[in-house]
Amino acid sequence: MLSPMIRRRPFKLQDIIKSERLCTYFQPIVSLKTGTIFAYEALVRGLTVDSPDLIAPHDLFQEADRITKAAEFDRLCRKKALESFRRFHNESSAMMFMNINTSAIGHRGDEKPHISTITHQMGFDPKNIGLELVESRSQSSDDLIEFVNRYRDSGFLIVVDDFGCEQSNIDRLIQIHPDIIKIDRCLISGIESDPYRQSILKSIHSLAEMTGSLCLAEGVETIDEIRACHELGIDLYQGFAIAYPSPDLPTLERETEERIKVVQEEVRELSLGNLRKRRRLTGDINVLADWLIRQIVPENLGAMTQVFEEFIAMNSEIECIYLLDGEGRQVTETISSPLLSFQTRPSIFKPARSGADHSFKPYFTCFEALGIHRYLTDVYLSLASGNLCRTFSVQLAPDRETGFILCMDFLEESIRTPAARP
Repeated sequence: MLSPMIRRRPFKLQDIIKSERLCTYFQPIVSLKTGTIFAYEALVRGLTVDSPDLIAPHDLFQEADRITKAAEFDRLCRKKALESFRRFHNESSAMMFMNINTSAIGHRGDEKPHISTITHQMGFDPKNIGLELVESRSQSSDDLIEFVNRYRDSGFLIVVDDFGCEQSNIDRLIQIHPDIIKIDRCLISGIESDPYRQSILKSIHSLAEMTGSLCLAEGVETIDEIRACHELGIDLYQGFAIAYPSPDLPTLERETEERIKVVQEEVRELSLGNLRKRRRLTGDINVLADWLIRQIVPENLGAMTQVFEEFIAMNSEIECIYLLDGEGRQVTETISSPLLSFQTRPSIFKPARSGADHSFKPYFTCFEALGIHRYLTDVYLSLASGNLCRTFSVQLAPDRETGFILCMDFLEESIRTPAARP
């Protein structure tokens, strides 16, 4: 279905408000786990008098701020969204999200009853409506928290929009305690090939889980972005990779449900492939460790430098190799990959020297805590290089006085590829 073009055209917002020349487009938000449409976000478009072209929402809201009609225009947007969705609501189990002009919260004398009043007048239960807030645009944290608490108590879902861009504030996020956190496109774009974005998204997802919130990846444009987000635990998605906004809700729902099946199948194939690859990689890493262990001569640790150097030269995915004693003290120098350039790194990142204490590191404490002899850590920032890596540690003997622990740091971006053979 072709939509009218959005062009920059002169318009009078006061005339648009008076004649209610607005239409509402909807964009679906889907859950891959359930294979359903979770919600629709209502998006406003302005209608011109003498052209089929639409007026962009950014231009409308900018003009509303300029002529100090933000509150009046905001209320009209919500009214039109509820009117448009009301005709479809009985045919769909999906919720509707509508945006709140957060910058105007606290400056509207009649705002307190308005959202609840119009929602009930339109026949909606507040539990089926999500209020989207951009917390960084609030003029007053106190007014924002008061607004959120009032409408949460009335049954509305609270959604934090555009999190991760502008001046998003973790402290405000904790105070708001949203039901859903929409991760901004600036963090989602290209995430499949950016381990730093992946780490940030993983941290936000962990924070959301601990505070009882769901994460939504906003603005997904490719299957690869969805795959990467899915691997990090994200379930809700919105963006062009799922569906473009449309005013035709019945057609949009039908086409989106078909699209969900396609996306689910592609993501499922990736998940199965990754599980197989992880099993294979774990075996490959163990093969590498077993070969290297056979070369270690505890009575002649000085000879290990050449062995480690030759070994690391053959395996480019390994960043560093070193040995610890049974107390967690480093007993060899750190042998680093010749591919790493430490001259370009900040001085805070440098390989540990012989004698360094690693006894508080998870790749050492794991042996006592878990009673195991091999361990692969989660991803972390290496203090040796500033790269994201994982450490694979092997306890060569359980005796703390005579045993040694082999540590190999693997670069995170290369650990997903098959390891080389010695």
